[in-house]
Amino acid sequence: MTPFLKARRAAVALGVCLAFLSFSVVADDAATVVVTAARSAQLLNDVLPHTTVLLRQDIERAQAVDLPALLAAEAGVQFASNGGRGTVTSLFLRGAPTRQVLVLVDGVALSRQDATGLVGIEHLMLDQVERVEIVRGNVSALYGGGAVGGVIQVFTRRVDATPQASLLIEAGARGLVHGAAQTTAQFGRTQVSFGLSRVSEQGFTALDPAQVPPANPDRDGYRNTSASLKLSQALAEGHRLGLAWVHSDGRLDYDSAYATPADVQTSRTRKDLFSLSSDDQITAAWSSRLSLSTQRDDARYDESGEFGFAGRYKTTVDALNWAHSITLSPATALSTGVDLQRQRIVADDGFGGTFDQSRQVSAWFAGLQSRLGDHDLALNLRRDQVGGVGSRSSGSLGWGWQLAPAWKLIGNLGNAFSAPPLGYLYAPFYGNPALQPELARSLEGGLQWALAGQRLRATLFQTRVNQELEYDTVSNRFGNVARTRNRGLEVSYSGRIGRSDFRASLTAQNPIDASTGAQRLRRSQSLASAALSQEFVGGWRAGLAVRAVGARPDSGDVALPAYVVADLTAQWDIHRDLQWFGRIENLGDARYQTASGYAQPGRGLFTGLRWRLSL
Repeated sequence: MTPFLKARRAAVALGVCLAFLSFSVVADDAATVVVTAARSAQLLNDVLPHTTVLLRQDIERAQAVDLPALLAAEAGVQFASNGGRGTVTSLFLRGAPTRQVLVLVDGVALSRQDATGLVGIEHLMLDQVERVEIVRGNVSALYGGGAVGGVIQVFTRRVDATPQASLLIEAGARGLVHGAAQTTAQFGRTQVSFGLSRVSEQGFTALDPAQVPPANPDRDGYRNTSASLKLSQALAEGHRLGLAWVHSDGRLDYDSAYATPADVQTSRTRKDLFSLSSDDQITAAWSSRLSLSTQRDDARYDESGEFGFAGRYKTTVDALNWAHSITLSPATALSTGVDLQRQRIVADDGFGGTFDQSRQVSAWFAGLQSRLGDHDLALNLRRDQVGGVGSRSSGSLGWGWQLAPAWKLIGNLGNAFSAPPLGYLYAPFYGNPALQPELARSLEGGLQWALAGQRLRATLFQTRVNQELEYDTVSNRFGNVARTRNRGLEVSYSGRIGRSDFRASLTAQNPIDASTGAQRLRRSQSLASAALSQEFVGGWRAGLAVRAVGARPDSGDVALPAYVVADLTAQWDIHRDLQWFGRIENLGDARYQTASGYAQPGRGLFTGLRWRLSL
């Protein structure tokens, strides 16, 4: 039996055991609120889509530095990267690729309009992050194109009325040096939050020289400087203005398979998100949020040697969003609004291919949430107009039936679309202006058990995508040439038993090309994870997390084998304001790849101190 099959069976057994153990635990009255699943505040146990919330304490216990490291063990989530930290990273959610998964930061959508279909998620560090919400499945009727597989929303550190300050220092394997500072203050009716962090790592040789002999054997380092600023001004009772800025500047040394061992490759990615918002309680039953934002992603690549080049891709997205939430009755709420965007890309591939393209995107949406006795209903409609592509409508219907106080039966169905990025349409040599949006249909049914701080959910899902965008090797340009079908089962558990916190997940899916039956590249049929965090006397806490990914194909008829990775963490509250923490990543020193030819980090030891002060 392979290690992966053992891990998968262990995850199933763990989920079954926890379902029975949960009945005897002590109640946890903490109520987790979600805003992403319905675009308005809901209790997590009331949410119809399969949703996970990771709070600040979860981030600190996991000791993850960047967003991919935090999400890698979540149900239905899979990553493929070209090496270590900061390298190009693809995201899959329920088998949907990055361009079909919407990533938001404080409500602002991350976007790259180049021809990669990626958003640069690898440059999102976690020091300024307060919480992360993961909504799986089609939510295009709420958010429009790009939400076929779901939505991942990152919320930066909140503005708190209690003045606070914190510092973090960390060092470890592969030359990691990590520092961060965060502060919150209040001046009259103005609240301010500011954070700054720096991550520097010498890295390792990403390309395996045994597979790719031309690779430069030097270490591929990464440096990132991140910052966030939030201002909140109370104007009157129920009226507040907000200003936010999120910044990330990542510099990477990477390896190319099309070079010589003496060639050098570097990249730099700058991300900036600015937003100005107004939250207004117009009446007791009517609240409104108006937001004006701009998102900039500036990526540069420089390679030396005979085939060297200097390329630059700059995406700018300006957006206006106006959303309203109206309580029609104690059991019924209406949400509606408009989204307007101007998307632009200025690109130079370094080989003479340049283009400067933009388009307007406009949409209106409306949703109705209602509770009728033991039944919850959610109806959402949306109409999008994408410049140069045309109009598309999306709709979804959700239903929940409270079978018993702890048990809930859930169903969701809907359609979705994903518009081609500007690079797919207009990039010289391989762009195709005739491209049509990807069209999807989804159906899922689930059963949830939630009681006393425990939550166990199983979801059967099916998604079909037609007119899927892929590079056509026959015409040598992008085309609507693929059809994908994915059917699967997701199981997730989270809860506390005594002084122990448990999390576990299992995903069994079959993402295939509906035309040929072939498994989709880099997408595994099986994902599993389990994590235990145990609290001890004397302020100590220890944790063990294990994740397993099954075999999957890659381009060039390469089969990537299954792997199992375990991480060990510990922390000690030395004093009320001072905490030591440490971890061993990849405890078993597993050798594995998520993209053919590119190694992943081996075993590494890390340690640090975290200081907090309430002023």
